[in-house]
Amino acid sequence: MNSTALNIIAIGLCAVACGCRTSYNDAVAARNNVMYGTGDIARGRATNMVNSVASKQLGNMELGRLFMLNGDFESASNFMAPQLEELFDDSNEGPILKKGAIAGNILAGTLADDRAIPYQIPAFELILGLQYQAINSICTGRPENARVYISRATAAQTQLKNEIEEKHATDTEDEQSQNATNSAMATDEIAQKLDPVANAVRASYENALAWYLMGLFFEKENDSGNARIAYGEAANISPAIRQFTKAPPGGGRDVIVVYEEDLVDMKEPIKIPLPFGGTLWGVDFPVYSAPAKPPAHVNVEVGGALAASCVPVVNVQALAYRDLKDRIPGIAARNVSRAAVKIAAQQAINHVRTGNSSADLALKLGVLAFNAFKTVIEEADTRAWQTVPEHVHLARLLVPSANGSITLRNAMNGRSCTIPLPAESGTTIVWFTDARGFATVTVMPFGRSGAPSWAKTESLLEPPRYTGARAAY
Repeated sequence: MNSTALNIIAIGLCAVACGCRTSYNDAVAARNNVMYGTGDIARGRATNMVNSVASKQLGNMELGRLFMLNGDFESASNFMAPQLEELFDDSNEGPILKKGAIAGNILAGTLADDRAIPYQIPAFELILGLQYQAINSICTGRPENARVYISRATAAQTQLKNEIEEKHATDTEDEQSQNATNSAMATDEIAQKLDPVANAVRASYENALAWYLMGLFFEKENDSGNARIAYGEAANISPAIRQFTKAPPGGGRDVIVVYEEDLVDMKEPIKIPLPFGGTLWGVDFPVYSAPAKPPAHVNVEVGGALAASCVPVVNVQALAYRDLKDRIPGIAARNVSRAAVKIAAQQAINHVRTGNSSADLALKLGVLAFNAFKTVIEEADTRAWQTVPEHVHLARLLVPSANGSITLRNAMNGRSCTIPLPAESGTTIVWFTDARGFATVTVMPFGRSGAPSWAKTESLLEPPRYTGARAAY
């Protein structure tokens, strides 16, 4: 074997060895670092994404969320706002979501894997991002901006619903081919894995909490007609929310509790063997594999007595699974096409000559090494916003002025957290984010003046595993 062939094989083997550290492994390390570590790994990964071409949008949202988790709402807003603004156009009716601005069936080249495609925020992440930017705005003294972001979160849901209904009315079946058959096989296999969780929601863009917050804004503006419409939309998505659509009667403080439970599941890379020209070829796909996770049972106590129960209103796990299920046909079409191109290249080079010259051998080994290299280092696109919750719960209750705090208690394990309330009357939002090893609570006024407060607190899910000093993000 000549030196050219040996060099090609050596380069291929080195590339394969270097591909062992995957983006998925980096994501796992970052997620665990948020839940149980100092946060430096997660911050470093998010910063790298911000400075990249393909993952800039995701990096800005992730880094903004990390700042939120540490109570720096100004920095969080600075990272999130530009990314969200890019997704909307101005119109006579106000800002509207740009067509094609969120993840969908986007085209890609056949040589690069999906990780080379610029990340587009999916619908459920967009709505959560707008909600978070509303909270950032309230906590930085810009309530008028908060209302704009929530208005966009509800308008985007309506717009997406209309666009999807239009698309379904005009869709036609693709021409059948081996690639189309393989795409359908992969789509069906992954759908079977996703269906038990994905089918818990009607659409990936539906978010009852966004509509509820919109109703709350209308309520504070004494616009009862529009408040009733917004609350009705929230209840259509999550019927249990209906009990919280009116301020509790009597005197005292109107307290709204939002409890964000855990962190959403991670996408995992898998290979599915598909037939190509008489052989099986492993094709990369992203998938969620965790089973449906039942939400925790969280109660709110006042003065040691049960005052309200939090109800789950946003199943983010199901939204994420549904989003991936809806996008898998496009992902499958791209990935199957890439596999077909590589196989065709190998088959073509195998028939260049029948001789055994060193040049022929080097060429064949080169294509073989390239395909082997690409097969190993390629990985399904598992990018996703990792620091959003798995479930979101809601409660609303009246707290007598004589009581200076509320206690949230997990009825399943007894873990609890007591949260001080401001002395002022009116509406107060208590926003509790519980990422297991790292839990925080933000208490903010709504519809009245007053400074918000933020603090680290105890998780209702499990005791912290990390006992050292936590570094600031």
